[in-house]
Amino acid sequence: MRYNIYLILIITLILSVNSAYGQDTRYRVELLVLTHLDHQSDPREMMKLEDYSDSLDFLTPPPEKDAEVETETGAIPEPGLALAEETLTSEDSEATEEEEPPAVIHIEEMSSTMQEAWRRLRLSAPFRPQQYLSWEQGDEEPFPTLRIHDLEVVMVEDPFAGLRAGLLEEEGTVVMDEPIDPLAEPEEPAIPEPKIYYRLDGVATLKRTRFLHLDLDLQLREAIWNQDPVTENTVPGLVPSLTPPVSQADESTEYVPPPPSAFLVHELKQTRQVKTQRMEYFDGPVLGVLAYITSIKVENPEAP
Repeated sequence: MRYNIYLILIITLILSVNSAYGQDTRYRVELLVLTHLDHQSDPREMMKLEDYSDSLDFLTPPPEKDAEVETETGAIPEPGLALAEETLTSEDSEATEEEEPPAVIHIEEMSSTMQEAWRRLRLSAPFRPQQYLSWEQGDEEPFPTLRIHDLEVVMVEDPFAGLRAGLLEEEGTVVMDEPIDPLAEPEEPAIPEPKIYYRLDGVATLKRTRFLHLDLDLQLREAIWNQDPVTENTVPGLVPSLTPPVSQADESTEYVPPPPSAFLVHELKQTRQVKTQRMEYFDGPVLGVLAYITSIKVENPEAP
């Protein structure tokens, strides 16, 4: 009798292992960044901001198109209409279903759990929700690092601004019907895009080793100018201004405000173990983050 019990336990264990090998795990990550309104924390003055532009960014608005593409009837197609009208053959549809999901998927719809959290924060006196980001990822390396930010720009760093403006002027004079010379020299590499620094800016990474860990690196920035509005020179001992100095130049000339002298920064840097299906709270003196991670089981077609 005892051997029969052992045999049943072994068979159960083998079946559970086989079922686990037949499934892959993916995670849906939801982050809600909030601020404490009644904080007493002093910001840190920094001369240089952290650059997060190398991270995956889903929140930057796409560039606007200069001209709308019209159909043969002259009507402007609705978003996604062209894709909806394309028909796939049965072979194409089967191939699409067998494709593996992308490494990272941006999810725009907020779950009911986060919707309730956002609503409560909006109604609360001491807190304010600032930004939301959600994505889906796998459980194997490389783990993506995603940028989370608002749309309020505090500084733009563009060392190639003059060259960029000159190229834009030249593009207006190029004749588009000129024949292409196959022996012509290849075009020069594109000019690097300007670096944009936002008021709320940072990155988040969900990693899985033995356990799940969430890494957060966030900054809340405010630009200051220690400058005389007339001479535009740094004045020692001058009280920092939170607005750029006013131009005294002729109105006929375009005035470009000087870059900020420094920045007042509140930071939140934390790394800790997290669990799925549970609201996690990362607390700081000024910044806080609510994280809700959902485990998703996906069938693995390559499993035996």
